[in-house]
Amino acid sequence: MKTPLALKIENYEKPIKELIGKAILSVHYYEIDYGEPYWNSIDHHSIDYGLEIKTDDDETYYFIWDKQFVCYDLKFTKGKIQQEFSQNANVKIHRITHQNWNEVIGKKVVSIQSVWSYILDKDGTIYYPETIQLKFINNRNVWISAVEIGEGITPCMADHISVFFDEGTMNKHNINSENKL
Repeated sequence: MKTPLALKIENYEKPIKELIGKAILSVHYYEIDYGEPYWNSIDHHSIDYGLEIKTDDDETYYFIWDKQFVCYDLKFTKGKIQQEFSQNANVKIHRITHQNWNEVIGKKVVSIQSVWSYILDKDGTIYYPETIQLKFINNRNVWISAVEIGEGITPCMADHISVFFDEGTMNKHNINSENKL
């Protein structure tokens, strides 16, 4: 018999597993319009809202920070990201052709895994999805995480999305560390 947490994780991953066997054809980042793009950090991508992908079967999916389980968790949904915006949203769209994404564009997703974190509060332990790992047929990985990287701090829950392309960078920023399932 599965635990309540195992069922929660299974239900969360079910729609994301739709990506298995599909190839990503394009990636767009959505961030507040500051006049110039701020997403391209030195060793990862830093997006203040989310990203949208289009797959080889003409479907669209997106990842944003949200509050499904706890404030600032990672939400994955089929559809267009614009459904999340208010009419007067000041959002800039960036079509991504960065080298790291180019290594997986057109390659099939072979597996997904969600990484859950937890916080302790007065009512006990609250578990929430923080990161999704997409593994591609060419053995490349992309991690999409609801964290923001700042100088000298260990990242945790944030109104932000960070994208990583190698495990070493994630370890450097303590993404694969304490409070993870």
